[in-house]
Amino acid sequence: MNTGGSASSNNSSQGYQPLKFHNRRFSFARAGQEKILVMGRLALSLCLALLALSFLYQSKQIEDNLARQRLLEVSLQDLLVQSTALRHLDHLHSYQVKLDLESQGYGSAQEVVNQLAARLAIIETINEPKKLEEHTKNLRQHLMAIDSSINRKQANVSLFVEQWFTGLGALNSTIIKHNQTSSQQIDKLHQLNLILALLTMLLALGSASKIIWKKSALRLRVNTRLFQIGCESRTDLLTGLLNAKGWQHLCDLHLKATSQQCLFAGSIAVINIDYFKQFCDTYGVYAGETRLCELAETLKANFRPSDLIGRIGEHEFAVLLPNCTASDAHRIVERMRTSKENMVEFSAGICDIEQSQSIEHTMAMADQAMYQARRKDNKNS
Repeated sequence: MNTGGSASSNNSSQGYQPLKFHNRRFSFARAGQEKILVMGRLALSLCLALLALSFLYQSKQIEDNLARQRLLEVSLQDLLVQSTALRHLDHLHSYQVKLDLESQGYGSAQEVVNQLAARLAIIETINEPKKLEEHTKNLRQHLMAIDSSINRKQANVSLFVEQWFTGLGALNSTIIKHNQTSSQQIDKLHQLNLILALLTMLLALGSASKIIWKKSALRLRVNTRLFQIGCESRTDLLTGLLNAKGWQHLCDLHLKATSQQCLFAGSIAVINIDYFKQFCDTYGVYAGETRLCELAETLKANFRPSDLIGRIGEHEFAVLLPNCTASDAHRIVERMRTSKENMVEFSAGICDIEQSQSIEHTMAMADQAMYQARRKDNKNS
């Protein structure tokens, strides 16, 4: 079925002009946030590196302290063992004292004192912690008193021996407290190292997540851009409708789907603006583009969302109406032609899509009907 239509023209309509939105302020703010995040990560990495160096220095100090502490413990243990010989000095000139000293490897009481003085000198050399200096000084005085009593053959050696053991006990208590403090420092350092490891792990995970997120965001932007390019390649930039390539592609897909299911494909309407070249020569290209946009808006307002509307030529449009006969399409076109909102004069040709016919064949039949309507210059043919 063919139909031709005419309507009065309106030359004063506003033209269509694509709009582009640029949000530079948002871009600058986002770039500033990215810079702040990068600087924050660098600052955090620097802090973690400084903490690692500090913990390494502390570990080195603790290792040195532990080495001195082990040497101190060995020296104190030897001093305690050798000090037991002082218990036999109650009677310096008795034969039993001499036998007891010989049983422990000492030839005389003076040799015992000399051995204790040598061990005490080692502890004084270590002098870790500093609080040992007072105790070693007292022990040195007690040892000198014992040595003086032995040389003078005095009977009050046992008094100085008890003072020696009292000072030795105080020294041992100080060393035990120092060992406990060192153990606490080691535990604290281990906790700090654990915290540092966790922070480093979090930073690494954050950096890895950031890289993955950037790659994902980049991939999304690329895919979005490719989709936009694909849409732009099938879209008429002036009217926003499908261009000839996009319309042809979607029509082919529709015909393939309906032919496989043996369904009625629908109909096609070809619409051509009348006297478009003369209009552009009279009012200019800008007014011609305005007229094209007006007709495009009219088509979108009157046809269904499921209908495929495309601009397939300079001033030629095509509509594929799925599941719609030529008679139904004729009524839609006629309603659009007589609408008060329509300000564009056009001619139309409508044709059913026959089974096993290509879209090109159907388009040729619709074009022929349109040109017949234009030649007859009537509303119906």
